[in-house]
Amino acid sequence: MYPVNYEADFNPAPNRWTTFFRPLLAIPWIIVAVFWGILFLFTHFFAWIAIIVTGRYPEWLYEFNSGVVRFGVRTGAWIYLQTDEWPPFGLSDDPSYPIRVNIAPRAESQSRLKAFFRLILALPMLIVSYAVNYLHLWVAVIAWLTIVFRGYQPQGVNNALTFANSFYARLYGYVALLTDDYPPIGEEKANGAAPMATPPAPVSPNV
Repeated sequence: MYPVNYEADFNPAPNRWTTFFRPLLAIPWIIVAVFWGILFLFTHFFAWIAIIVTGRYPEWLYEFNSGVVRFGVRTGAWIYLQTDEWPPFGLSDDPSYPIRVNIAPRAESQSRLKAFFRLILALPMLIVSYAVNYLHLWVAVIAWLTIVFRGYQPQGVNNALTFANSFYARLYGYVALLTDDYPPIGEEKANGAAPMATPPAPVSPNV
């Protein structure tokens, strides 16, 4: 299993109203994301220097940068409608939350050479991410329309969101130097997404 793993619990009947207003509701999380992102610019650079010089990722930097990756993916999955449960503002793991980004413990040593050229090595996946971004956006639009007007989340849409969010989790973890293993495309895990013969009955608007 890849060291950065994404899991999502499937909710076939999200709340219509919080879905409708999701862009507005997301503003506080976006502000917090900017704050964490600014700090990450410095902690990522410090980690890059530390690995190149010592071949080791300092524990406190690893924990912080892992948390930033976790926060970003978890919040992005909520904004893009894979769950309607409010995401935590913090960086720590929350096994009870429907979106989980599991990150393996810090490796005892890492490749200095792979760390030095990390952005170059990640370039092919960054190019692929442009296509994934478009897929993610359009799938989220379909999810928004279906939830707001029909009251349910199609399983196929949930699977597509899981694919996109899993891709981001692995890519961000790799760029953040959390692992030397090149990120694969695949290995998604959506919990509770059993096949449905028919979609659930539309939820009444007052739900």
